[in-house]
Order: sequence, then C-alpha cells, then structure tokens
Amino acid sequence: MSAAAVERERREPWGFPEIVVFVAGISTLGAEIAAARLVAPAFGASTVIWANTIAVVLVALAGGYWLGGRLADRHPHARGLALTALVGAGLVALIPLLAIPLLGVTEDSLGELSGSLVVLLVLVAPPVLVLGALSPWAIRLRMRSVSAAGDVTGRLYALGTAGGLVGNFAATLVLIPWLGTRWTFLLCAALLAAVSAPVAWSSKPA
Repeated sequence: MSAAAVERERREPWGFPEIVVFVAGISTLGAEIAAARLVAPAFGASTVIWANTIAVVLVALAGGYWLGGRLADRHPHARGLALTALVGAGLVALIPLLAIPLLGVTEDSLGELSGSLVVLLVLVAPPVLVLGALSPWAIRLRMRSVSAAGDVTGRLYALGTAGGLVGNFAATLVLIPWLGTRWTFLLCAALLAAVSAPVAWSSKPA
C-alpha cells in the first residue's frame, strides 16, 4: 500500500467503532467506581475492597479482550459490535438490581475479603468482560491493512482510556454525589445503549 493510501486510511472519518469504544470506557470505569461504593455498606471501603474491585475488573477486561478478538474475526460487522454493546449495557443495568439480594446473603455469611470478591465476581465481572470485548472488535472493523495497524490500534485504545477518565471523574465528582450509586449504573448503561441501539436495529447492511 502506498504512503498516500495509508494516509487516506488514517484520515477516515470517525464513526460508530470510535464512539462505542469511548462510551464503553466511560461505562467500565463508572461501573468500577460505583461497584466499590455499592459493596461499601456491607463490607466497608478498605484497601482490600479496592484491591478486589481492581483485580476483578482487570481479569474481566483481559477475558473480554480475548473473547472480543475471537468474536470479531467470526462476525466482522458493526451490527455484531452494537448487539454486544447492548448486552453489556443490559448487564450493567442489572448490577444494582441484583446487588440487594446478593449483598443480603453474603454480608452475614462471608468476610470482607471473600464476601466482597464473590459479590464483585457475580455482579461486575460479566458486564466488564462484555465491555472489554468491544475494543478488539472495533479495531477489527477499522483495520483495512497491516500498514495502518499501529495507528488504528493506538487511536482506539487511547479513546477507550479517555472514556475511562471521563467515567472515573464523572462517577466520582458528579453522578454518585448527586444521583447515587444505583443511578450511576443505570445512566452508564443507558448511555451505552443509546449509542448502540441505532446500529443494532439498523436495516442497513452491517
């Protein structure tokens, strides 16, 4: 591929893959911050809780990256990416609904370390795993040639990280203080669903 062709590819207008990766970053970090607050009334907010939260999120993201890469090769179209994002949004929305009975069962029967770990694995790991799958999938959709692989990969992972920063500060400084933990989950889910639903339900070829 010529240098001019590579440059044209790099200047390709941003679209759904970039948007969904950015919003997924917001939802992932927003859910992580809100999850630590969610378990605090039952297990506290110690370093152990944060260590469990971060560990669960990292493991789930790693699994999501692997899963997303495999799914992207089998279903290299935007509709598949959008449907997966909708599944992730639904799982994020379920977190505060499932938390009440789960925390009630684990609070009295398990300790701080094991109890918080079980809760986070059940509530947080599934949605974060799905959200983690979106980045490699988006890279697969944007990849036109090996010549631009580094640019595409770097751009999309940078967008995901930027979204994570927005989600981190939005959840910490605005959403949780003003609206509460449960609404933070629901708003993160709603934002991801809003950007994904039009593509998932589009009648245009994927």
